[in-house]
Amino acid sequence: MSKLWLQSVTRSFRGQWMVICRASRKAAGRNTGSSSSIARKILQQVINDIRGRRLSVENVRLRSTSASPRQAKGYKMTLSTGDIVGVAIGSTIGVYALTSVLLYMWPCLLHRKVPHLFDGYLIAHRGGAGEYLENTMGAFRHAVLDTKADILELDLHLTKDKQIVICHDSDLKRSTGHEGTVEEMNYADLPPLNQYLEITFDPGRVCERVCEDTKIALFEDLLHEFPNTVLNIDLKSGSQELVEKTAEMLQRYNRTRSVIWGSSKNDVLEMCYKQDPSIPVYFSAGRVMKLGLYFWSGALAFMPLREHVFEVPYSTPELRARFHQLPGYIRLLVTVAQALLVNRFVIGYLQKRGIETYVFVVNDEDSWRKVYDLGVTGVHTDYPTKLRQFLDANPQYTTRKQAVGEPGEKESLVGTRSDL
Repeated sequence: MSKLWLQSVTRSFRGQWMVICRASRKAAGRNTGSSSSIARKILQQVINDIRGRRLSVENVRLRSTSASPRQAKGYKMTLSTGDIVGVAIGSTIGVYALTSVLLYMWPCLLHRKVPHLFDGYLIAHRGGAGEYLENTMGAFRHAVLDTKADILELDLHLTKDKQIVICHDSDLKRSTGHEGTVEEMNYADLPPLNQYLEITFDPGRVCERVCEDTKIALFEDLLHEFPNTVLNIDLKSGSQELVEKTAEMLQRYNRTRSVIWGSSKNDVLEMCYKQDPSIPVYFSAGRVMKLGLYFWSGALAFMPLREHVFEVPYSTPELRARFHQLPGYIRLLVTVAQALLVNRFVIGYLQKRGIETYVFVVNDEDSWRKVYDLGVTGVHTDYPTKLRQFLDANPQYTTRKQAVGEPGEKESLVGTRSDL
């Protein structure tokens, strides 16, 4: 019976596999805009298989020496219900795997490619927290004017009098030495920044104030001073009002195509997307983990994605040393997660779909080389001057190459909503 089952599955695969081969040959030499009919044809074949067409085995020859001559002439045998279920399940799994491979190789057979909006190789984390006090106008001026940073990364909160300010922590203790939160104070009452600030992603080091810029910055001042600089915005508060006011300000300054915004919190990301779907968003922490799960299960090939940027933390030696006191199972989990998410397979597939990968926060040259060699587009760093020098010495990392399977045609900025 095992041989009979194998023969049935083989015959069931044959038709699907011939369609897939023909589609892959066409996809290799045609624009994806004309390939939607091919994708539909493939998926229809899969659907037909899943519905479980009745399978039978015709004229199975008996080879047993005990068979009579009449029996040896052949007969028709219908599979039992259990055999039909087994064949249907095996066939479905096989076709699912083959179709997943096809769509991983040529994702634009099924999905619209996210358009390329801007280059983001050097991302000044909090303006360059290792060279100037973080999230200050002085840090942003240094990053843009002196280091030619491609993107400024910053964090937003809303004050009591509804001013959008650039500040990482809601609690003011670390940055100013004063008790209280940003949300509890009017902007005019916010205390000045400390003389020294610890560099969060460079343990044991501090940044000293090198200018008289001690005031927590207003978001609108940044938009006014740097109208052409791409911004990577992290909304730290879960306030709907902050999302609404930020979107309104981006629209007023005509910046909806030159920013990336979002949050590590999935509910805040949902607010951002609903507020203005045309503004590019990055993956929240929860969606990053789901992406890894669906990628390695093969399901991601069938799923639409609405994000434009895949931002993921990268564990550097300094950070691993800092968190050595964490329980072993947590450190193991972080190590496994990084291995599954930050690799050539995931990064390369996302690049084919037009989604670029940024890693944070990387501050040493060896790690820069490793992540750029993996195919990462951009790196968040606290030391933009050093990273600029590294990129100038290694121009191969700032030359955008067309991904395998990348179409030449332009596509809509707003992609299909994902159920990821």
